[in-house]
Amino acid sequence: MNCPQCDCYCSPDAEACACGYRFPASEAVRPSPYAKQKKAALSFVMGVAGTKSKLFRLGMLACLLIWALSLLFDDRLPDAGDIFSQLYREPLQTRENLPAAFPVTKKKVLYTVTPLFTYELFGLVVSQHRSDSLFDISHRSWQDYLNIKDLCVVWGKNIRSGVYRSMKFWNRDFTCMCSFPDEEAAALFSEKHLSNNHILCAEEKLSRRILNVRPGDQIYFKGYLVTYSQPANHFFRGTSTVRDDTGNGACETVYVTDFSVLKRANPVWRAVNPLAFLASVAFLIALLLA
Repeated sequence: MNCPQCDCYCSPDAEACACGYRFPASEAVRPSPYAKQKKAALSFVMGVAGTKSKLFRLGMLACLLIWALSLLFDDRLPDAGDIFSQLYREPLQTRENLPAAFPVTKKKVLYTVTPLFTYELFGLVVSQHRSDSLFDISHRSWQDYLNIKDLCVVWGKNIRSGVYRSMKFWNRDFTCMCSFPDEEAAALFSEKHLSNNHILCAEEKLSRRILNVRPGDQIYFKGYLVTYSQPANHFFRGTSTVRDDTGNGACETVYVTDFSVLKRANPVWRAVNPLAFLASVAFLIALLLA
């Protein structure tokens, strides 16, 4: 700014000029346009929120709402139009290149695995169950660590008709269950195009890939339909070798040698889920410290 007495330039925060002129207090310090904008923005936010505590509370509630929505949508099954064409194929089952029975050790427990058929399947995961879940007592009591997960999948006619979109699926320790909204959906459903697969795997990297699969994911796996046992405690489990059986023993027991996820479902909601939860915790801590 310039001195009104001698017209010399003085810094904006100067209180007096070299000529002796003293600037009025209102002219001594003039806030920058950025400072004015910042102050106006803060005033607006605080005017809307009222207080810091209220602002943190609103932020926490918003993040909790987003987190709840992500729980609702992150396992949503895709539309039939988003399904890869490979999932219309029937599972491939042969006796070619079938190895002899072989031993497998998992968590220091020895199992004997006996292949009956080579097997590969493209499918849509509609439900799942992890054998290491907190409420699964059966696998722990039997020391069945080789069966790491059950994957309930549909393919073929159940994809083509779109009936899976109107159904509900859930897993228990060893079974896949489903329900229908009405008789029309039940008539469209094909039992031959759904299977619950007891997935056996001892290889660490492959196991992590299998454990990360969620409902809605489109998958491919290859391996053997097998029976397996624990010689030490006389545990034994068989397998289904056909697709049209039902009830006890109708699940496929698959020792997996290759596994891939063709397409993951709802990637945005799955990415948002942990971020929204962590943001909720951060707002809660800020609220407690405010």
